[in-house]
Amino acid sequence: MTTALKPELPQTSPARHRRPAFDKKSLPARYTGQMLYFMGAALIAGAVVHYPIDPSLYAIICGVGAVVFLLGTIVNEFVLSDERPAVSQAVSLVAFSLLLSFGVGLVGGGIQHFEQFPERSAWMTPIGLVMSYAAFVAKDSKGRWRHLISPFAAVVVVIAALTWLGMTALAGTIGSDGHSHDHGTTTGTPAQPDQAPVESASPSKAPAEPAQDGHSHGH
Repeated sequence: MTTALKPELPQTSPARHRRPAFDKKSLPARYTGQMLYFMGAALIAGAVVHYPIDPSLYAIICGVGAVVFLLGTIVNEFVLSDERPAVSQAVSLVAFSLLLSFGVGLVGGGIQHFEQFPERSAWMTPIGLVMSYAAFVAKDSKGRWRHLISPFAAVVVVIAALTWLGMTALAGTIGSDGHSHDHGTTTGTPAQPDQAPVESASPSKAPAEPAQDGHSHGH
């Protein structure tokens, strides 16, 4: 009686240690993409509303926010996306993403700082609302230009108009001075840097000689 022998399995070499592939759907990757979006929008929101206080400083902050938001667009739409857009689509995607960031910044900044800048916020918020919707329609892969003329677009415009009317009415009841954002000054008027300090008047000196009283004191 013969016994069947199991065929010998080919010896396989141990698998080499492979570097784990980058997971586009991992939580760190998605967190990074969304954080860049929100951080860029937050910087732009603060810059556009505080611009009159220090134009040079907040222009830089606005530029940094735009760069951060664009980095978020690149990460989310190119690195983490399953399909990469063509060159023409990539250019329009970046442009409309930048427009979207400014729209979101106008809405967020106008609402947050309405009490400090009522007149400025009254027009920033509705403009940002309409701008953000138009930019999102142009940016979204499923968006079409017909969505700009649709019942929902009409709702957005109506909300923007009501927002402008309401904020304008409230702005008339709020002083435009608000609270000061300059924390380095005091309530008093600062002295001019080129102004010499005012010297205090010296106390009157006692007369060196006694007043003449008509009597001779000579000896």
